[in-house]
Amino acid sequence: MTLLARYLLRELLVPLFVWVAFMFLLLFVMQFLRGTDVLLGSAVTLGDLSRLIAYLAPHFLVMALPIAFLLAILLGLGRLGEDRELTSLQALGISPLQLLAAPLGVGLALSAFMVLLTSTVEPWGLTGVKELVGEVIQKNVAGDVKSGVFYEDLSDLTLYAQRVAPKAGGWTNVLLHDDRDPNSPLLVVAHKGRVGTSARGEALTIELMEGEVHRANRSAADASVVSFQKAEINVGLGGSLSRRNRFRSPKEELTPAELLAAAKDAEERRDDPRPFLMALHSRLGNAVAPVAFALLATPLAIGRRQAGRAWGYLLTLGGYVLYYLLSRAFEQMGQKGQLPVLVAGQLANVLFMLVGAVALYRVTRSGTVR
Repeated sequence: MTLLARYLLRELLVPLFVWVAFMFLLLFVMQFLRGTDVLLGSAVTLGDLSRLIAYLAPHFLVMALPIAFLLAILLGLGRLGEDRELTSLQALGISPLQLLAAPLGVGLALSAFMVLLTSTVEPWGLTGVKELVGEVIQKNVAGDVKSGVFYEDLSDLTLYAQRVAPKAGGWTNVLLHDDRDPNSPLLVVAHKGRVGTSARGEALTIELMEGEVHRANRSAADASVVSFQKAEINVGLGGSLSRRNRFRSPKEELTPAELLAAAKDAEERRDDPRPFLMALHSRLGNAVAPVAFALLATPLAIGRRQAGRAWGYLLTLGGYVLYYLLSRAFEQMGQKGQLPVLVAGQLANVLFMLVGAVALYRVTRSGTVR
């Protein structure tokens, strides 16, 4: 590795690590604020938050690396321009193409790393997040039910317990009103109750012992009563728990092989496979973004004039917003069949690479890199 390459890598990698840390913290705070009703529940522990950070870390890295790399190029190469080091390098015969080698190499390495993340640990982490949040919601329900207070946070359900034993997790003299079926509401009274466990944390089970079920039939104007020794009521199967769990992202939980298998299965069932294929190609397109950003940001950061470089900052930062909008627009077109999914996934990258190539050509033709 040449001395110039090592010097440029140092100028890029230090701000890259700083920006990744900042973006990671920002993304976690934003996600935390979205899920405060879950993450600030009475049963949440530091261990739960640590597991959540570990599960979300790969996903946040995939989101943070492209924009952090873009800002690192602007900060690193921009500092060289402000200190007139680029002018000195140009006087020594260093061309803009040679300056592009270091950002492009870092961009290729980041792209390979992002492909690895999106193919392995990111789906694993998002699956773990879904299960963890389901478990936390269940524990919160068990901890938030208070003695002599009606609990109404569950959709179309009202729960009341005369006495709650926090350590034992049990309730005494329980009343449960179930209005999920408006034509046939249930009123359940039981001597004892508690929050049960359910598979993979995706539903909440309320276990009741020694009670009666009063069912009203509004259409027939009659009612029935059934006694029981033990009964279970499942809550949240596609209902309130799913709405409270704001960390769900089903397609991102699938590996590339699983997305291809899902697309094949959809074809066999004569359904549309494009949503799964588009999710795969969008993921690959996002992984290639650092390469496109390297080609775009480098010539803008080493632009000839001070004013031109200032415009380069604005154009490049605005370019990230434009990149996101274009990616989403092309993704929608791919899902609707207006573009091939492969083209829709990479078209934003291709456009940015072309713009970057034109900007690099103009900088090279100018003869200075001040």
